[in-house]
Amino acid sequence: MKNKYDSSVVFLYAIGREQLLPLDFRKKIPYSTISSWRKTNYGNYLGHEFRYHFSDAFKCFELESENNRLKSRLLSLGRSWLTLSHIILPLVKTARNNKAAQFKILTAVNYLKNQFGLDRTLKLIHLSKPLYYQWVLESRFECFDSYTQLCVKRHPQQLQLKEIQKIKAILTNPETDHWPICSLQADALRKKDMVASLYSWYKYAKLWGITKKLVKKFRKTVGLNATCSNEYLHVDTTYYPIIDGKMVFISFVMDNYSKMILGYHVAESNTFDIVKKSLGNALKVIMKHPKQKHSFLVTDGGKENHNQYIDAFISKLTKHKITKIRALKEIRFSNSPVEAIHRTVKGRYLKNRKFESIKALSDYLKWVVEDYNKLRPHYKHRPRTPYEVYFDIPLDFDVRVRVKKAVCDRVKGNKCADCVQCSGCRVLKKKVKPKEKAKSLANT
Repeated sequence: MKNKYDSSVVFLYAIGREQLLPLDFRKKIPYSTISSWRKTNYGNYLGHEFRYHFSDAFKCFELESENNRLKSRLLSLGRSWLTLSHIILPLVKTARNNKAAQFKILTAVNYLKNQFGLDRTLKLIHLSKPLYYQWVLESRFECFDSYTQLCVKRHPQQLQLKEIQKIKAILTNPETDHWPICSLQADALRKKDMVASLYSWYKYAKLWGITKKLVKKFRKTVGLNATCSNEYLHVDTTYYPIIDGKMVFISFVMDNYSKMILGYHVAESNTFDIVKKSLGNALKVIMKHPKQKHSFLVTDGGKENHNQYIDAFISKLTKHKITKIRALKEIRFSNSPVEAIHRTVKGRYLKNRKFESIKALSDYLKWVVEDYNKLRPHYKHRPRTPYEVYFDIPLDFDVRVRVKKAVCDRVKGNKCADCVQCSGCRVLKKKVKPKEKAKSLANT
């Protein structure tokens, strides 16, 4: 038996709106039947002129179907984003130094911001608005004549080429290879060789692949912090091998506030004598300090620090009193400040060095202590050295004034620079003189 179809189905095919019917239902209708419906001239039927009454209803139904279809697509896109966001979002973070990736991200943002708005789009991809505008400016004014591919006229506060070359020369100087980048920046600021922020030094060092990081153990975020010099002293002993494979021991005494090495001693064995002599050398420096006649000596639980000989030595002191306390037992803080001295001396100054005797090591340590205390600016007090902080010696210049002057000179120099790309644009945009224009018209 032949199938019978409702007049509404026939009517939809007649007016060309059969897409309103479900696809599964349309597939069940034979093609010959559909063809006959389409070829029939319904103008011969009485009352066909009243068909317009159904136009509004069909338009509303079409809009509803289109909205449902778009809604399902948006839900599919949302589910896909939730599935892939943990893969895509890390790529956005790695695009800071990748111009091609930045351009693709900006293109995607331009597609999405027309539909979702800029704020919602940036929130969706976890991109801050200042960074977005920075990328937009860099993409608009990219210049091959600049080291960072930014036009120096439009971005005049960036470092000049001669300043960048000076930073590279300082970072690659073998005489200060044992200095960290923060100390090199502070020393250049003191000597007026190069005035730039620490962030700029790290940025260009990363571009050149220069790393001066020291392998450090995990350290607590809060430690023992002194409020003045000689308030807390730290003593500890470490070891270092010499050429014949024998271990020699080095004892350091340092000031918690200034991070200055007050005294040291090198010996063949780790006994009370090495601690006693390092304390004696430290007291010679402490006596030169006009303030603080009493100090707390922080030690660990080693036998060389806790014995009758050390206790007797400390009790006999009259001009400067010392009270010995044990770290992590009598106080909750560790003896990490002096252990940081060990890491710095062994990891930066003594690395890849071998000594024939204890005397050779002791002579070299004399220069190390002099360099660390008086020449090398410390990160905590930059641009001041531990020696200047310990004896409260002020700087002979104002850091803010020097930085402000360097910024003004940099802006002035960049604005007067001859940018190859900008000069090429000026040549193209150069106005033609009236006489030359008349000659060209006459020739034509």
